[in-house]
Amino acid sequence: MKCEEFYKNYFAIESPYEYQVKVWDGIYSLKYPLLIKAPTGSGKTEAVLAPFLSQFINNSFSIAPRLIYLLPMRVLVNNVAQRIKKYCEKVSPYISVEIQHGDLPSAPFFIADIIVTTLDQFLYGFARASKQVGRHIDVPAGAIASSMVVFDEAHMYRDEFTFSITRALMEILYKSNIPFVVMTATMPESLDKNLFENISMDSERRIFGDIDLKSHLEITIKEEPLIKNNEVNISDEILEEIKHKKTLIVLNQVGRAQRVYEEIKNRLDLNNGKIVLLHSRFTKSDRERHEKEAVSIIPHKENGMIIRPERTGIVVSTQVLEAGIDFSSELLLTELAPADCLVQRAGRCARYEGENGKMIIFPVEDDKGHLPYKKEHLEKALEWLKINSVFNIKDFNQVCSFADQTLDYQANDYEARDTLIDLYECVLYADEKPENIQLREGKPITLVIIDLSIGEGRKKEDRIRNVLQKTNIRANSISVDFKVGWKLLKDGILKYRLTFDAEKGLWDFVETQDISPFNYYLLEKDNYDPYKGVIPDASSFII
Repeated sequence: MKCEEFYKNYFAIESPYEYQVKVWDGIYSLKYPLLIKAPTGSGKTEAVLAPFLSQFINNSFSIAPRLIYLLPMRVLVNNVAQRIKKYCEKVSPYISVEIQHGDLPSAPFFIADIIVTTLDQFLYGFARASKQVGRHIDVPAGAIASSMVVFDEAHMYRDEFTFSITRALMEILYKSNIPFVVMTATMPESLDKNLFENISMDSERRIFGDIDLKSHLEITIKEEPLIKNNEVNISDEILEEIKHKKTLIVLNQVGRAQRVYEEIKNRLDLNNGKIVLLHSRFTKSDRERHEKEAVSIIPHKENGMIIRPERTGIVVSTQVLEAGIDFSSELLLTELAPADCLVQRAGRCARYEGENGKMIIFPVEDDKGHLPYKKEHLEKALEWLKINSVFNIKDFNQVCSFADQTLDYQANDYEARDTLIDLYECVLYADEKPENIQLREGKPITLVIIDLSIGEGRKKEDRIRNVLQKTNIRANSISVDFKVGWKLLKDGILKYRLTFDAEKGLWDFVETQDISPFNYYLLEKDNYDPYKGVIPDASSFII
């Protein structure tokens, strides 16, 4: 089956972009690795899915029998997996699509036709370091060896430590002749050269999607921050626009997103069906509910058709929606951020052909307002925008210049040296189980939300144990950096660490005076709101 025929019959796309045809030819020619640079909303996911799924039509698997699709954050995985499932259903009801991440470990062995997962889970499976696979630690690595691996949104890690591990993984895949594809909309030239420093890349392996998306976004830069002196700075004029337009508001930190959400909700007297808050400080079950709600109130695509809800639609978010969520707002309010972040946020506004949108950029306050980003990246982005006042953020050539001239992302092998040593040794010595594998410089803990009001017993300890028996630990958990735990412990909010009795199959708890990575801690529901998330603000608890 030809590329054009497949897109028309199974993706309802009359004519694929030129770069999508090049990707099809490149994948079928086994010209690996491929680097795909194309704008947000231009169909990069479809570009790699089309040739892979066409194998099921031809009943010939010359590319690879399975596809492993990697994303930088677990909050993106569910949304992308649902999109992929819908495409697969059009090709065959027998194509299996599984999700693998900390909240939903349904494919620990990486055995399915398509596995949508995070880079963390891929690393643990590859290095045979995952506790979830028990004694079968070599199975995920074997599954990876017979897959095509896709690194989507490869620019989004922004952590020099993580870039080092990613580069090492790519080099090992390359030398092992495992096919892989890297996809990005805003990877700066500095990182491009750094990641592929030891990999042979000719022009045929670099595919550039210079596409005119035929949409327009007017950019305005404000002089005053969106939040100043702890007060939300939204004028009545802008508030009126928010009321009548499908609106996306992106803040760089959770605490500020909560403040803006509450302010707009109160000033416009909105119910929860018209305004939604998104960030990583929600439990798994609440986060999934908010993601679905957010898509339902903003124009989005279903089966190739654009659905435009009639009711008021406002989504307030942190950077968790910068990739993977396919919707198109009319108005975008955003805090100043690095070039790649601004471009990704702009990709959720006037996303579809023929649309016009408005983007308002607010500076951030000094001190820690720039976090979690480097202050210099924000300053360079602002300076570039002011110099290039006619910047068209929908023009991909201009977008690439914006990223190249303001960002200097690099790998830092020195910081990641211990993990890199273990990673390379796990390839050389297959009988050793690596113990020092991690993808990020920080280390996580898990907060488990419990509602003591449903507990039975006279003593608080008895009520906690009773509640633990009634609580779905995974659905009511939140993964955060352990530094956040220390802040919550210091504030007297975290008091108990969870323990698990494997013989009895029961959770218990002990009082704690410290915070250790990879452990579980209790957070009482008084400190959690299902619409706002964890309430106590911690300076290190950013996204």
